[in-house]
Amino acid sequence: MGGAAGPDLVAAVANAGGLGILPIWPDTPEAAKASIEHTQKRTTKAFAVNLRSDLEQTALIETAANAGVRLFNLFWGSPAKSMPAIEACDGRLIATIGDLASAKEAVDLGAAALIAQGVEAGGHVLGETLRDELLAQVVSESFGVPIIAAGGLATASDVSHVLSLGADAALFGTRFVVAQESIAHPEYKNAIISAPSGATVRTTCFDGFWPNAPHRVIRNSTFQVWDEAGQPSEGHRPGEGDPILTFPNGSSFPRYFVATPSIGMSGDIEASAMYAGEGLGEIQQVQPAAEIIAELVEGL
Repeated sequence: MGGAAGPDLVAAVANAGGLGILPIWPDTPEAAKASIEHTQKRTTKAFAVNLRSDLEQTALIETAANAGVRLFNLFWGSPAKSMPAIEACDGRLIATIGDLASAKEAVDLGAAALIAQGVEAGGHVLGETLRDELLAQVVSESFGVPIIAAGGLATASDVSHVLSLGADAALFGTRFVVAQESIAHPEYKNAIISAPSGATVRTTCFDGFWPNAPHRVIRNSTFQVWDEAGQPSEGHRPGEGDPILTFPNGSSFPRYFVATPSIGMSGDIEASAMYAGEGLGEIQQVQPAAEIIAELVEGL
């Protein structure tokens, strides 16, 4: 989760018994190396790195492998172009999939596990299938690899539910955006905590830097004015170019930009992209990552 899952959160999840996933796909190899090393200083447990399937990520895979990482989570399309680099370092692919065809392709390419991401998920969501429907399809194929359910999960009962449907594990995003160790901006965390069920929308509104990529966000003022204007294309959108997120050094991101608000940013936080899944109505407070995990596995 870019803008939320930094080294501190990933390490805290790993130390508490989960598998943290560190996003490095937008980074330079130098920045990725620093982020991985930062994480390793805080945990001796395994964690994965997150990369995009549609981009050339070989240098980042090699950087991560040289630092000792062996778990690679790829999302957004076919992982075919990255598999040679993953195999060369004796790595293991955890493929995020949104339909049965992409699941079959990933397994054929050598995926060691699948994240079955339903359309209820927050953030960038390529698939259009509901989580439970997708999970049923993937489980019925008996691929012989662990199946991880994702999309709209928030509570221990959600974990029990997906396990009862045949999942081997559950993946949470939004619940950890509000973790104490998350680098998400406090106003972003508060927006998740205060939002009712049904407050999210899957859209292409925040497409700056990543055009035509559907994503699920909390409905906010930027989405509202864009929607009321008929959802116009780039160059014709209300308030386009207005600086929304500003860094301490004075640089800024404009309205409709893909980036989420992180600690240290200022500006019109409410109007920026605040990714969240459909389970946000069940999220009530900021908590340490270890406490969140303890709650999620309670009673299993």
